[in-house]
Amino acid sequence: MDFASAKAEGEFYVPQAPQVSREAKPRCTILSRKNKVLVAIITAAATVAFSLRRATFDLLSSKDVQISAQGPDFNWSDLDASRDIEWTDCYAGDKCALLLLPWDYGTPNGPSATIALRMIPATNRDNYKGTILINPGGPGGSGTSLVGRAGPMISRVVGDEFDILGFDPRGTGASTPSANCFGTDSQRNLWNLQDDHRLLNLTDDTVEFQWARANVVAQRCEAKIGGEWGIARFMSTADVARDMLEIVQKLGQEKLQYWGFSYGSVLGQYFSAIYPDKVGRVIIDGVYDSHNYRAGRWDSNLADVDAVISSFFHFCHQAGPGKCSLYDSSPEKIRARYFNVLQAVEAEPVPVPRAEPPLLITRKVLQAQLFHATYKPLTAFGVVADTIRALEQQDQVALARLAPRIVDPTECKCAAPKPWDAGNEAWNAIACGDADPRVFDASDFAQHYLDLARDSDFAAPLWAGSHLDCAAWRVRPKWRYTGPLEAQNTSHPLLVVSPRYDPVCPLRDAKAVQERYRGAGLLVQNSHGHCSLSAPSLCTAKHVRAYMVDGTLPEPGTVCEADELPFVGAVANVRAMSQEDTELLEAMRGLSEVVPMLGKH
Repeated sequence: MDFASAKAEGEFYVPQAPQVSREAKPRCTILSRKNKVLVAIITAAATVAFSLRRATFDLLSSKDVQISAQGPDFNWSDLDASRDIEWTDCYAGDKCALLLLPWDYGTPNGPSATIALRMIPATNRDNYKGTILINPGGPGGSGTSLVGRAGPMISRVVGDEFDILGFDPRGTGASTPSANCFGTDSQRNLWNLQDDHRLLNLTDDTVEFQWARANVVAQRCEAKIGGEWGIARFMSTADVARDMLEIVQKLGQEKLQYWGFSYGSVLGQYFSAIYPDKVGRVIIDGVYDSHNYRAGRWDSNLADVDAVISSFFHFCHQAGPGKCSLYDSSPEKIRARYFNVLQAVEAEPVPVPRAEPPLLITRKVLQAQLFHATYKPLTAFGVVADTIRALEQQDQVALARLAPRIVDPTECKCAAPKPWDAGNEAWNAIACGDADPRVFDASDFAQHYLDLARDSDFAAPLWAGSHLDCAAWRVRPKWRYTGPLEAQNTSHPLLVVSPRYDPVCPLRDAKAVQERYRGAGLLVQNSHGHCSLSAPSLCTAKHVRAYMVDGTLPEPGTVCEADELPFVGAVANVRAMSQEDTELLEAMRGLSEVVPMLGKH
């Protein structure tokens, strides 16, 4: 479909525009003139990637949020790894441990992988109900980081009688060894400088360019983390599912309690299919069909993304000029203004010399900005509106102020990050390793691209690159699960949770997965964004708590409404709520800042 002329959807919601820092000065203060120029080039050129080729899957918003939410400094290197879970006090009242697990479960006396665990202990010990494991998505997201960013809010939602435990899957975060194919993060950033400023398409040489880049990464990874005992061969989702079983058993629990987001829904499907008798409480939220995932197709994802994009124009209009800077007399006029700006920038990119560092705004940058905003409309739509308005008005002061929210990174980072905060190539190792082997064929890729474009012309060029990455990938896992991804009888039914309009994990995938796990419940949240976290809903929070505490599934056909909309703001009457409900809703509002990601963005 031609997105610019697509019909507007009727049901939408909106966030208040986030505050933007007025200063974004580089942290490096002692640089030669030559190096200053290089830094400016590096950070400006990185805008073409804007997360498009980021292989780290934090689940969430910015790295700044990730770091600040971790609490007091903690050095994972100070911990001794053990074959049992030996908790140590860490951060602000949490518990941390490094657990040794077999590198290869088929060779139990072989090398060990070190898995990082971080837990918020339950405070209601009188009614203690065990530990809930969480996974942030990706694949490749850090569970220990998720606990730092979102653990207290998740605890408030599920109840204080549960521990909340995040772990870093093999090759990621503080787990070792790391699936790192570059010597340093700076090397990876320098490599990303060479990415194309053009959107991927079938009419020029962008496919050949991205295919060549995919091969460079694949060859580096084969040399650095491949080989007979390379970590990339032991990072499959099946390996991680087995790790979860080991963690649960070492905690003294018989069955898994779990809340997995985005790719974490795939991990939950694998676990429940391989170990159906070990399912205690399993919530999969923002669901990607594991059949599509394992086939390496990545082509079911964009079914609803245009509906989420359309919600940007509708909620902006609904909210009015006081809450949306791009307001106009109809959603169609707002849509036309947005695409007029895209066309103008495509013809003549806009330099922003006053930004620190300076940057160049291209169509790819703007298209990526809105696509990523569809993951978390509540917190990101406002910045998109402000950016387009500033471009319309040629307001260089506003563009310089907005720069940190338009591109990433926007400042010099002189010191190397701590190993657990560094980037990695875990996405390639996990997603491509799990997938059916693929050989690149130009006509096959062209058909894949066209299939994506039928769902969304807008998002297809930002999503199709994963196909190239996996076609180039050479490292095959030692253990790749090829059995049924379904279960006729889990020891407790799963709870499947999905927004009505998820940009990358459509409701149709959630419904297909529900059918494969007999007895599973389905909770639909009438919202736009990725996973239920993207829109606060007291109704959803109560169903999640009821399921975790009592095992209660929602009635068939249950739909929860969102209590806050993008641009529009709160739609629930907080004054009429009990204190408990108010606290639950506040926790869900906090989680909307911490939205999972799916894919390499």
